[in-house]
Amino acid sequence: MSVTSGSPATSADRPLRADAARNHAAILAAARVALEADGPDVSLDEVARRAGVAPSTLYRRFAGREELVAAVLEDYVAESVEPLLARAAEVADPWDAIAGLLEGLVDDVARHRALLAAASATGAFTPELAARTLGPLGELLRRAQAAGVVRPDLGPEDLPTVVHMAVVTAGADGSRWRRYLGLLLDGMRCRAGDRAP
Repeated sequence: MSVTSGSPATSADRPLRADAARNHAAILAAARVALEADGPDVSLDEVARRAGVAPSTLYRRFAGREELVAAVLEDYVAESVEPLLARAAEVADPWDAIAGLLEGLVDDVARHRALLAAASATGAFTPELAARTLGPLGELLRRAQAAGVVRPDLGPEDLPTVVHMAVVTAGADGSRWRRYLGLLLDGMRCRAGDRAP
């Protein structure tokens, strides 16, 4: 019997067949809708029903709720957050880049609060996922600080907090946040004599 070196490929490493890829995408889409409608306690059988797949199909792809929610969050970041970061990096004016990014993030997060609350409840926010957003945020912030338009005492980790503060003011219909984000942005601007502590 021959023995090959190296560990066997896992299901996550192998490309999915076309039907499996469709099922995977359907499960993620259904899970996002279900989490936003019913919260983090939605049953996985309900997710499977919404996706139009058998529960066994869902469990073959995801070991449990935490793994499914983590996949939905990663999908959300790739689909919604990273394109906003990429577009902001192409904006020539440093202030417009960072202000426009924060406006886009608050608008999107306010519409997906339930999903992000579910992700927080299940521990889906990982250091690796945070690095994917904090790295580009840091680049935008350093560019704005070098141009003298943003306070020098801000760090990349402050920007998600600004987004959160604006989102919690959104109100039930999600429409009130623009005024409060404007106030927060005004507080971020560099003033004469500002220096890092």
